[in-house]
Parts: sequence; structure tokens; C-alpha cells
Amino acid sequence: MTSARGKDFGARLADVSRRLCARFGRPFRCAHEEEPVRNLILTILSQNTTDANRDRAFRSLTRRFPEIPLLARAKPEQVEEAIRVGGLAKAKAGSILTALSRLKQERGGYTLDFLRDRSLPEARAYLTSLPGVGIKTANVLLLFSFGKEAFPVDTHILRVARRLRLVPATADLSRAALLLEPHVPKGEHIPLHLNLIRLGREICRPSNPLHAECPLLPVCPEGVRGTGKRRTHAR
Repeated sequence: MTSARGKDFGARLADVSRRLCARFGRPFRCAHEEEPVRNLILTILSQNTTDANRDRAFRSLTRRFPEIPLLARAKPEQVEEAIRVGGLAKAKAGSILTALSRLKQERGGYTLDFLRDRSLPEARAYLTSLPGVGIKTANVLLLFSFGKEAFPVDTHILRVARRLRLVPATADLSRAALLLEPHVPKGEHIPLHLNLIRLGREICRPSNPLHAECPLLPVCPEGVRGTGKRRTHAR
């Protein structure tokens, strides 16, 4: 496979992004549009559940506790009850409350704004030191709340990246993110992230992928094997 350190790696990712945008369009979602602490809570709720259940849990939580200080003072069982629809309620409630408590103790309030002036590695290291926050959760926050050039990798993106031979078959979410991130072309982090997720949901499915419908078929070894078509080089 092509090494993540290969000189053509950035060109391959740029080509993938172009092909996806040609098929799906260039998704518009502004960086800095999501308040960091609320986005932290939302991304914790998103773990191991569907987007629909994540959103239901977040709506239920914000109805019950409309202000962050009110949520921070809640009892764990109250938070668990509010977010139960999202699954893993006990663990997620503990992560949310512990993170809020730590912010209050360390920063004197419920804010992550101090991360704006930190480097990407420093900001990520702080976030992943919070309970229940892994690299994927941290990268979502850094990309969409701070506009940093982080690249979140979820299960859909990991599957596509493995099939494209962009990351080793043994790579997990965290390893794949750190391999891909330095080579994503400037300005492509959000479009590539969102379009890869869409591709994984609609076409590059876990089983019975729709090879013939895939815009990445010409550059995908897995697709070539599945269809017998000749692979082409990135343009």
C-alpha cells in the first residue's frame, strides 16, 4: 500500500476530494459555527449511537438543563435519565459531568475558548485528557468549533480509507486520523470529512458495497477487485 508518508499521498487525497465533490457537491458547513462546550457534550453523546439518537439525547438534555451551569450541578442519575435514548447513559453522563467539573476547577468557568490560541497538538492533548474524549471526539470539536485542521475519522471514513489503501487494514480510528490528517489539502478538511461519511453510508457500505455507483471506483483497489475494472491514476 501507499505509505502515509509517500510524496503522492496529498495528491491522492486531493483527487479523492475532487471526485467526491463532483458527485455529492461541496458541503457547506462553517468552522467556528458550534459553541465548543455544547459541541463537546454533543460529541460525547454521539459515541456508539446513531445521529438520530444522539440528537434526541441532546434535545432531551438541553430541555432538562437549558444552561451549562444548571447541567453541571445536576446529579448523575438525572443526566442519565435525560440522555438514556442515546445509549451508554451512565458512562456518557459521567464523562459530561466530570469534564464540566474539571473546566470549572481549572478555568473558573465552563469554557474551552483558551484552546483557540493553542497549537493543534496541544489543543488535542488537552481534550483527550478529559474523560470519555478520544481523538475522534477531540478532532470533531477542533475542526467544527475552532476551525483547526484536524481530521475526524469515524467508522465510515475508516472503512473507505482501508478500501482505498490509504491506511493499513489494521489501523483503528485514532491511527487512521493521525495518518491522514497531515496530508489533507488545506481547505479540504470539512468537505472531505463530510463527503467520505456520505460515501460510506450510501455507497461504500460495510457489506455489499455499490462498486458500480462509486465515484472513487477508478482509484479504489477494492472496487477494482470487486468489478474487474482497471484502476486509473489520480489526476
